[in-house]
Amino acid sequence: MSGGIGPVEPGEGTEAHEGPRPGTRTPPAVRRVREAYEGHRRAVLAVAALTCVSAVLAGGAALYAARPRPVPYRPPAPSQVFSLGYVAPVEPASAGSAFEFTVRVRVASGPAITLERLTQSSRALTVDVQPPLPATLAPGEARDLVVRIQVTDCVHVARNSSLPFLEVTLSNKFEKEDHSYIPGDRYARDLSTALTRACPVVRDADAPTPS
Repeated sequence: MSGGIGPVEPGEGTEAHEGPRPGTRTPPAVRRVREAYEGHRRAVLAVAALTCVSAVLAGGAALYAARPRPVPYRPPAPSQVFSLGYVAPVEPASAGSAFEFTVRVRVASGPAITLERLTQSSRALTVDVQPPLPATLAPGEARDLVVRIQVTDCVHVARNSSLPFLEVTLSNKFEKEDHSYIPGDRYARDLSTALTRACPVVRDADAPTPS
């Protein structure tokens, strides 16, 4: 009886060894397409990254521009915290003075204020202040000044002015301001009395008597 032929086994030392299969070579055209694609992808990623950075910077700039900004400090005008008050006449007045009196100046708050000028509006009168101006006052400080008024033209002196005022120039490190102060009725009365004494009204005693 004949049997079937089975698989032939290799003999000793005849076992076959398979070498590595040669790899598949990519055609040059495909390589060029792939390289172009990679280059394009890198460019797209770079542009996307740059766009994100630009968006972040733009958003940050917008937030910085829209941030609440502190309001610059500006104190009240000098005249709002500066006061000038009439104290009393100086008796006897200095030689050549028609009226000499004391005023008290004070700064309530804020930065220091400098009183640069103190005068009056009449051209018939001149004003001298002692101690001489300018005078700088700190917040809360009060100071007495002596004001001397001299008459230069009796003809144009207004003896009966009901509300005479004093003109001042004030300044702080932010602004300069001209302002007028009315020292009050008592000052008006004392000034009128002093000016009448300095420039008495001359009546013609020799005027003919009506017949």
